Amino acid sequence: MKLLFGTFLTAFVACLLLTPWVRGLARRWNIVDHPNEHRKLHKEATPLGGGVAVLIAFVIATMAAVFCSDSQRSQVTSNAIFLAGMLSSATVLCLIGLVDDRFGLRGRQKLAGQVVAAMILLASGLIIQRVQIFGVMFELGVLSAPLTLFWILGAINAVNLLDGMDGLATSIGIILSLAIAVMASLTGHVTEAFLALALAGSLTGFLVYNRPPASIFLGDAGSMIIGLVLGALAIRSSLKGPASVVLAAPTAIWAVPVFDVAMAILRRKLTGRSLYVTDRGHLHHSLQQHGFSDRKILLVVGALCCVTAVGAALSVYMKDELLAYAAIVAVCSVLIVTRLFGRHECVLLGKRVLGLVKSLTPSFSDKNARTDHNVQTRLCGTRQWEDLWEMLTTYAERLDLDSIHLNVSLPGMGEEFHASWRRRDAEMNEAKIWRSDIPLLVRDMAVGRLRLSGTSENVNIFEAMSDLIAGLRPVEAHLSDLLELGSEATANDIHTPEAGERVLIPALDVSAKEQHHD
Repeated sequence: MKLLFGTFLTAFVACLLLTPWVRGLARRWNIVDHPNEHRKLHKEATPLGGGVAVLIAFVIATMAAVFCSDSQRSQVTSNAIFLAGMLSSATVLCLIGLVDDRFGLRGRQKLAGQVVAAMILLASGLIIQRVQIFGVMFELGVLSAPLTLFWILGAINAVNLLDGMDGLATSIGIILSLAIAVMASLTGHVTEAFLALALAGSLTGFLVYNRPPASIFLGDAGSMIIGLVLGALAIRSSLKGPASVVLAAPTAIWAVPVFDVAMAILRRKLTGRSLYVTDRGHLHHSLQQHGFSDRKILLVVGALCCVTAVGAALSVYMKDELLAYAAIVAVCSVLIVTRLFGRHECVLLGKRVLGLVKSLTPSFSDKNARTDHNVQTRLCGTRQWEDLWEMLTTYAERLDLDSIHLNVSLPGMGEEFHASWRRRDAEMNEAKIWRSDIPLLVRDMAVGRLRLSGTSENVNIFEAMSDLIAGLRPVEAHLSDLLELGSEATANDIHTPEAGERVLIPALDVSAKEQHHD
């Protein structure tokens, strides 16, 4: 017990001392997050790279425990390959995160780096070969490596996506670390317990500077390292025999971050957007829209994570997996039923499933009736985007388009609206389909996108493009009217068009199938 407390304290002190040094280096090397009044709404430029301090403090605490305890040295020696793999993976992610924070990487590039880091971890022996659910053991066989890789990537990105508010990812990391430490102690995994406490101590030291208002951010380097280490330790702490994982407890511990990721995937796919496109529909954004202050959001999200963590610990202690799953269902249900988070995504999914069922069941609909797919959702805001959308769908029908997608994201104004329309009887000859992806700009700032597609069969494509451009003029004017703030403008709001100023709809980029494909 003294060793575990000493590990936590060493990590805490190390990170407390290292963070100001890292903060100074970040400013000197211009690894700084600048507010843009669109998605990043913090008030002033803030250094990134806090993950470097967390990683160094984590390593210092781990090494200190090894040198100060013969028993721990023996434990570490027996797990040397895993530890080397985890530290190597964390270092790779740290470098990728710093490059992304400084220069910016595309989503695919960052994902490729995450895969490399995860593969290093898998090569160290972290493979789930069997999972136990309600006492039944399932052999994964050839799926062992892919599912383990999926788990690690999911953990990395779950924390990364939640890192959108001062202290949030850090606080969640502390709670999950402590939960894993308890679970590891209960299952006899001493090394995993002290590693979890080393991370918890590092994050607690960093939270001194990261709590609202933060003087330094974790950055991608920090959030990805937290996800990697906790994802690996959750697996190791729930091992029941060689490479056999009792799935309930680690799933419960990760329930809140995973639920947020699942809703983000649903939201983006069902509104016709790329998975790599950022938005402000995550759990903490939704709580902000409901009027919660930053401190209350930390308390609410922290409390939810504590509920699932306690459920995980009780399931291990009482050897009853149902307790872990009950905690997961309870937390997710409360968020959806209270409409705090997840309701929009569930409604979208329900509409999509209902539409699929109707399309597969002819008796449900009149064959002569128009059965276009038309889904719209407002994540936040009060402006009348529905009027603009009705104008667009009428326009699409008149020009006999195949589909349109509208995505508007204006965090500075508290507006987020997404809609998609698809003609059910559209021709599926891909060789004759054209697509256009149009950014909607206000003084060079992207506030949304409009995507259209149509079929060039029996149509002069150049004449169709001329009609398309002319038809968008009223849409452009209507969008400008919607974005006028009038008396609601504040100093922190995003710039919107003044009287006579127009939203820019650039020249259409008509692309081939290879370039854009839904």
